[in-house]
Amino acid sequence: MALHWLNIPFVCLSIVYCFFMKIAHISDLHICINYKRNNLSRVKRLIKQISSSGIDHLVVTGDISDNSREEDFIWFRNILKENGLLHSNRTSIIIGNHDIFGGVQTAADIIDFPSKCAGVDFKDKVRNFVKYFEELFENAFSPSAKSIFPFVKEIGDVVIVGINSVDKYSKLRNPFASNGYVSKNQLSEIKKIFNLKNVAEKNKLVLIHHHFYKNNVSSRSSEHAIWSRLENFTMKLRQQKRLIKLFRENNVELVLHGHSHEIIKYNRHGINFINAGASVLGEHHQEPGYFIIDTSAAESKISFESINGTIPSISEPVLKNNLLPEFAN
Repeated sequence: MALHWLNIPFVCLSIVYCFFMKIAHISDLHICINYKRNNLSRVKRLIKQISSSGIDHLVVTGDISDNSREEDFIWFRNILKENGLLHSNRTSIIIGNHDIFGGVQTAADIIDFPSKCAGVDFKDKVRNFVKYFEELFENAFSPSAKSIFPFVKEIGDVVIVGINSVDKYSKLRNPFASNGYVSKNQLSEIKKIFNLKNVAEKNKLVLIHHHFYKNNVSSRSSEHAIWSRLENFTMKLRQQKRLIKLFRENNVELVLHGHSHEIIKYNRHGINFINAGASVLGEHHQEPGYFIIDTSAAESKISFESINGTIPSISEPVLKNNLLPEFAN
């Protein structure tokens, strides 16, 4: 499939004309048909609940598949379609490190994983990811001629900017394929997006997979505790300060991400961040859930709703506010 949307003029990107929106945010589904079938029912229930909740738009911030397998992506694509969400004006999606490199499922995988990552065709994995969810990128615009990332999409009074923060594999810099990095080329393209008149004048919502703090929670993407602890040491976004500086200079107020499997909202340098990484792989075996961002007020209202319909208060452990560990550089 040709990346035909790359030449769409941004002035034609309006999709839903409204003065306010309700956006649902989930992340890190880690779908694995072969090894995590119990997880499938949790994802099904979560998407069904979101679809029937009256939200205007769903965003998914990466790690859809646990092992970067086609059947996992196709399964999730069908779930979106069954619930009326397989359309660009209903859902936005970005890629995570597991969507490119996969993960560890068996004891043998621990030994073979580095060589597996070294053999991954990074660009091909990104292209395939976009093909699996091509309907979700139909009205997106990217200034790049080589990739859909970064992209921008106009949804009502909000512009959504999607970034690929997955770093390429390196024995020294990214030995467990879990670190993040936004290249200088992509950074330049993001600046071009922010300079577009339609973007500058609207509320900006950034989607990125990696978190902006030092990780203090086990990834829990693997069934093997040893690997999970190893991976946990390298789950960081390199050179995040320059991204925060760019976001501040362009009045970005909200960044949505995942990667670390927690439910947290926090603030850095006046920018609000939401981590929905425990949407399915919940802390303390909690029910699956999703963030709701309501833009109808002067300031966006943010809440978290579990799949059973309860809305925990910010002060409860499930929704930690401004509990910031030491930040990574």
